[in-house]
Amino acid sequence: MHGAFASMCLLIAAIAWRSLLEWLRMSPDSAQSSSLWIIPLISAVLIYERRLAVFAHTQFVPIALVLFALGLGISATSFSAHCVSTHSDATALAIFGVVVSVAGAFLCCYGKDAWREAGFAIGFLFFAVPIPATTLAPLVRWLQGGSAAVVSFLFALLDVPYLRDGLRFYLSGLNIEIASECSGIRSSFALLVLSVLLSYVALRSAWRRLLVIATVVPLVLVKNGIRIVTLSLLTIRVDRGFISGSLHRQGGFVFFGIALAIEGLLCWILQRSEGKAQPSSR
Repeated sequence: MHGAFASMCLLIAAIAWRSLLEWLRMSPDSAQSSSLWIIPLISAVLIYERRLAVFAHTQFVPIALVLFALGLGISATSFSAHCVSTHSDATALAIFGVVVSVAGAFLCCYGKDAWREAGFAIGFLFFAVPIPATTLAPLVRWLQGGSAAVVSFLFALLDVPYLRDGLRFYLSGLNIEIASECSGIRSSFALLVLSVLLSYVALRSAWRRLLVIATVVPLVLVKNGIRIVTLSLLTIRVDRGFISGSLHRQGGFVFFGIALAIEGLLCWILQRSEGKAQPSSR
């Protein structure tokens, strides 16, 4: 069965090789993430760690060839989509088709039991699909607006006088604008991916996993707001160099690390609550 699966994957690569190369090329400069290629590696590791359970009972499921063919058709359609959509959108469609084809090939070669054991790892592959530009742009604008609302709240909470005009803030001696680069789309995507992965590894119950994932959006907005307010106050009250210094340009990982630590703490608390609830459920 491994040989059949490998052959089907080679067929997928042969059909979508141009889109796969474009996907690798655009990943470092993507507004979504610079490490989309890591997603398939994580999925492979997850399946490898559970290989004894995943491949304990395999069977051929010919009906899954429909899903495999559907994915190939989507990838093939992306070539004509270049004429009616942006280049990035066509690549996103092609990679979506690749993931659908891989899912169909896996189900076809290994069967329902293997699919049940490896379902999360297969589904995780969809994080490797680039967000279409038509969806990414309004998402970035929404993050900008949400971050601006948090900034307004924090300035009012800290009694910092300011005037606001949409995404622009006028402070005493400093004017700032929450640009698209400040939306935190990359860190938001990374935090979402890591939260999904962490909740899957650490928790068993579905509602606890969903709770962890649901906290990503408010946590991202609060993280963005705190970063902007911190930089603004440091610029006004400590040193004007902060607005163009390394904390502004490269300090995002500090605030991202804090947000990730909060997600980890939440997972730990929910994990302990699972352990306490388990004896009573028996």
